[in-house]
Amino acid sequence: SDLGVPIVGVGLLYQEGYFKQYLNNDGWQGEIYADNDFYNMPVSPVEDKNGDAVLIELDFPDGVVKAKMWKIDVGRIPLFLLDTNIPENPEKYRNITGSLYGGDHEMRLKQEMLLGIGGLRALHVMDIWPSVFHMNEGHAAFLALENIRTAMEVNGATFDEAFELTSAGSIFTTHTPVPAG
Repeated sequence: SDLGVPIVGVGLLYQEGYFKQYLNNDGWQGEIYADNDFYNMPVSPVEDKNGDAVLIELDFPDGVVKAKMWKIDVGRIPLFLLDTNIPENPEKYRNITGSLYGGDHEMRLKQEMLLGIGGLRALHVMDIWPSVFHMNEGHAAFLALENIRTAMEVNGATFDEAFELTSAGSIFTTHTPVPAG
């Protein structure tokens, strides 16, 4: 932000956010999750010109998932966050953004699809078309697939062209190169 680098961030807006750790009387770690009240946090819903909430959609194997867009300004950098805990979704999809690392492998896959595919769609809804993408760990890996699909659909690229474009514009980092990470 201080350097004026033109970047934008995308993430998930977790209802429970990060947990607070504590040690019980036996010395074991426990966690406490507090519900976030987004309307009393420095985050604002993204609205269209009519004042309606901006939603993006994804097709999951068992139905359509909608996510409400929120925005936080981190210095000069916009950070867009996606939230599935909305009335437009059936109950089975509302908890996708319930908690960080919550649930089983299927929930983790849903979160990664939402971040990768939904994140790119959220940027496009805002008419933001980045040429370079940074993916942290595997969390947003579906972004690469959505970027290929978009390049083919919107730009008329062949698969090979879209693959090359996506490869050239993708940066991946891992912070925990161990099996548990």
